[in-house]
Amino acid sequence: MFEGKKVLLRSVELSDLDDILEHFNTIDLRKFISTPLPYSHEEEEQWIRKTWEERQKGVAYHFAIVKKDTREFLGTCGLFDINTITRTAELGIAIHAKKNWGKGFGTDTMTVLLNIGFKFLNLHRIELRVFEFNKRAIRTYEKVGFKMVGKLRQAHFSDGKYHDVILMDILQDEWLSRELK
Repeated sequence: MFEGKKVLLRSVELSDLDDILEHFNTIDLRKFISTPLPYSHEEEEQWIRKTWEERQKGVAYHFAIVKKDTREFLGTCGLFDINTITRTAELGIAIHAKKNWGKGFGTDTMTVLLNIGFKFLNLHRIELRVFEFNKRAIRTYEKVGFKMVGKLRQAHFSDGKYHDVILMDILQDEWLSRELK
């Protein structure tokens, strides 16, 4: 397990399926991720099994986010599309239940994930994509050091209209220099 101030990151397990499905298929959360369509129990089980295969190949590391003090399941996160030649990866995070939003769990998770990426995996660059209307997430990403590097214009369709997708990244030396301050 990787430990933050408020969260622990551990492997995603099949026993997490009910917790994942409890909030993952709500429109409150789904509007902030790639597709608003719900996933079935079987699809989520396949996803978990796929994460294990990706971990064994070294191309992705997915984690369950749990509350440090109670071990309550909070969501999922990971580093994926890892390129060992360019030492890059994409980051994704979802705090599933709305009741846990705005409590610092996302910021703490991001800190732990960036430490994993830069200190354990020796990545050089980590990027993410976020919808322009997800202001809370953008503030969190900027707080931990991500910078906007571009956008994909009108690349996401949600709630009857097109939205820009913001591209953000952070470099290893930027992250490590933040820690020295």
